[in-house]
Amino acid sequence: MTSIRTVEIRAAVAALAIAALFAASPARAESQAPDAVARADVKAGAPAAQASPASASRSASAADALASPSAKKTLGQRVKTLVAKYTPDRIKRDLEFRKAAALFPDFCRRWAQDLHDREANNLSKLKFSLKDGFETATYTAYGKIAACESHQSKDGYSIGKITYDEFVYYLVGKSEDEARHAPPRAVSDTHTTEIFRWENGQWFY
Repeated sequence: MTSIRTVEIRAAVAALAIAALFAASPARAESQAPDAVARADVKAGAPAAQASPASASRSASAADALASPSAKKTLGQRVKTLVAKYTPDRIKRDLEFRKAAALFPDFCRRWAQDLHDREANNLSKLKFSLKDGFETATYTAYGKIAACESHQSKDGYSIGKITYDEFVYYLVGKSEDEARHAPPRAVSDTHTTEIFRWENGQWFY
């Protein structure tokens, strides 16, 4: 008889221990706490429709859990963008652009001089033709540089832009000498934008 009671006591103690471990687990505590509080609220006469703080907290946690995948996705996209932006090639292009942008104003001044020299060359090579008894000729001239800008493309490449006006003038006179000294007449005016690229440490047309 004593042996049977001892076995029963040991079984009861084991069952209580298992129940205690089960009740102490975080998952069990989280799942039971809101229900226990809800039951307590009902016994105390609280309105059934009123949510307890624990229940509201559980609902907020569930909402956060549902929202977290999109939040993680957005964060992942941002990280991916940053990684793509700061790859070794992109870092190299960013450094190149700093140098290219600093040198582009000097390049613009040289380009302006080139345009001036081109206009002078056009004037020196005028080709006259007789038209209605008058010597006539046309040539191309260039206005001052209106814009000198350097930019970086989406992929990080250095791009330069120079904007100026390009004119076509008409000369006319009874002789070539008279036509050369006559005031030029504008025939057309073209707004021109030149695009340049940075390569091997310098600007190229």
